[in-house]
Amino acid sequence: MIGFGLIVNTIGLFFGPISQEFHVGRASVALMTTLQNAAAAISLIFAGKIMEKVNLRWLLTGCFSVIALSMLTLSVAHSLMHFYIAWIIIGICQPIAITLSIPVLLSKWFNQKLGTVMGISLGLSAFGGTIFNPIIASVITKFGWRGGFIAEALLLGLILVPLAISIRPKPDEKHPAYGKVEKTKIDSALSGITLQEALKRPVFYALAFAMLALQFVSGSVQHISGHITNLGISPVLAASVVSGVMIGAAVGKISIGYFLDKLSPLWVLLAYSLFGVLGWSGQIFLTNPTLLTTSAFILGLGQGVCLVALPYLIQKQFGEKDYSNILSVINMLGTFAMSLSVYLVGLFFDQTHSYNLGWTINVIAYVLSFIAIFITLRKNKAE
Repeated sequence: MIGFGLIVNTIGLFFGPISQEFHVGRASVALMTTLQNAAAAISLIFAGKIMEKVNLRWLLTGCFSVIALSMLTLSVAHSLMHFYIAWIIIGICQPIAITLSIPVLLSKWFNQKLGTVMGISLGLSAFGGTIFNPIIASVITKFGWRGGFIAEALLLGLILVPLAISIRPKPDEKHPAYGKVEKTKIDSALSGITLQEALKRPVFYALAFAMLALQFVSGSVQHISGHITNLGISPVLAASVVSGVMIGAAVGKISIGYFLDKLSPLWVLLAYSLFGVLGWSGQIFLTNPTLLTTSAFILGLGQGVCLVALPYLIQKQFGEKDYSNILSVINMLGTFAMSLSVYLVGLFFDQTHSYNLGWTINVIAYVLSFIAIFITLRKNKAE
């Protein structure tokens, strides 16, 4: 809730104020998140292996401490280079801190109901965005963007660091995982494949493409507040629209996890991909604040595909044997796409004074990613 809510879901609120103070385009400011995500993508190459060898309690504690300190230094930044360096450091820590730690820890602690608990956990990340967007927007309004970074650093340092210290990395005899270890679960773990074997399967590339396409979409969410203010709507209402995205994402992630445990994954993916298509289409054509918030809620529902359904399908398709490494590589491709997305959508705005081109790409991304997964999963089922 706090990690995703602050590190990922509120940064768009800072683009406008920083752009005005330094007299640069939004693309130049958004470049800090491009560099952040590029650093995260490179870090993902090694993150899976590091998480297997280092105690997660101390690894997470260190990562959250570094992120909080980096955020705090931004309150005294006087050049864009400071932002770029700080967000590169944050990006290096981010995969271990939030991107991989959630699905990896949950897959260890839950023998049953993995989709449901993954949906609940990642749904809370969206609630974090819902809670923190109006709070950080108010702090920025009263104390400026520097005060906003101080507030974020304090929340991260005073809450997440102590919580990380309390984490138990894996089950043991005294603290068993939830659910019985069924025969199918044991067989799946024994027959799980390595990354090298996964690279030979078409479904790997379909899931990788879907992650790439939908992480591009996720990156562009950071520009929604800028899109709303560009329509002449106040920053406070813009933050409310972003909160609509986060509420939709929370509902979407929790519900998609539940349905993945109950129904055919293909039907679930179809429904939530349609939410993504409808929601982003609404951002192109609507101008009324209420309708924009409704559209934002619907596109938020579609976010569940990227953060819940794809890690879930990766675990189901390839087993647990090399899960952290396979997830790490696929997430790396998605993170590169996210880093490009934040910059490119900002660049599109600077060139066209509209975000519609970026939103159109998002609609196409949902359509193509569903087609890719549909074809390969149907082929696997037939075999």
